[in-house]
Amino acid sequence: MPMENNFIDLRLNQQGNQGEDSFWPSFTDIMTVIVMIFLLAMVILLLRNMELLSQLRMSIASEQEALELVRTTDEQNETLEERLIAREHEITMLRMQLMRMTERSEEQEAAISSQRFQITNLSRERDELDNKTKVLTQERELLTTQVTRLNQETSRLQNQISESNRNIERLQLDLEQATTRQESTQQDLEQIRLTLREKDQELLAALTRTQETDEQLIDLKQDYSQLKIQYNKLLRPARTAKGKTVVEVRYTKSGQYFRIDYKGPEDRKFSSISRKQLEQNLSRLKRQEDNLYVKVIIPKNSGLSYNEAWSFTNHMHQNYDYYYQEEAEKERIVE
Repeated sequence: MPMENNFIDLRLNQQGNQGEDSFWPSFTDIMTVIVMIFLLAMVILLLRNMELLSQLRMSIASEQEALELVRTTDEQNETLEERLIAREHEITMLRMQLMRMTERSEEQEAAISSQRFQITNLSRERDELDNKTKVLTQERELLTTQVTRLNQETSRLQNQISESNRNIERLQLDLEQATTRQESTQQDLEQIRLTLREKDQELLAALTRTQETDEQLIDLKQDYSQLKIQYNKLLRPARTAKGKTVVEVRYTKSGQYFRIDYKGPEDRKFSSISRKQLEQNLSRLKRQEDNLYVKVIIPKNSGLSYNEAWSFTNHMHQNYDYYYQEEAEKERIVE
């Protein structure tokens, strides 16, 4: 589009006058512009009037609504207090319902807690029942296995019973034969018993005679032993301390206490010792010397009874003195 001095060319005869170089636009073009401006102004005014009309209508409607609102407001103000009282009553009732709902909610929560606890217990019981079911299933399988094994065992036992019955029949036949043989053997046994009775009587008589002979022999041996002992005593030399290892023991009693004074082969005087020490010393000397002479001294005022003095003296001689040791040895040889 051709441009002159930065203005748009609005002329209608633009194509016919392209070759002309005119400084002012034509009158027609100016009028065209004016008409177009006028039309635009009319359109703008019409649009503005329509907008104002719409606003007027809206204002009228608003006024009518305001009047209606004022009228209804007066009516509503009359019942507002009643409605307020009713609303307060409703609020009170709602509060009571809320309290009741709160209590119900608490009861429901308690019930829910109880139900949860019951559900937990039921779950635990269910688990226990599941475990018991598993155990019972295992036991059932085990019992089934045992029943099968028992059936097999029953069959085996029935076979054994049949075999046992056959064995019993065979044994009955053997028993009849054995009974026959037993009767024959019983007769032979009775004859043997009669013979044994006779032999027993003969043996008893022989044993009686042998016992009488043994008793006579024992009496003779005892008499011989006593005579031998008496003979040895007559021929044996008297007990003497000459050439012997002499030990002196003095035995006394003071109140309830016993006193032992000991004098060994190498001691010059008596010394007080205990019964255990005395036994140890005499045993040691007996092992070292085979000719131990034990001299037991019982003082006149010893405080001992006859039995106490004799028991102590006999014990010392029989266990440690050479003379009594030789006598005991000879008695053992004679026996």
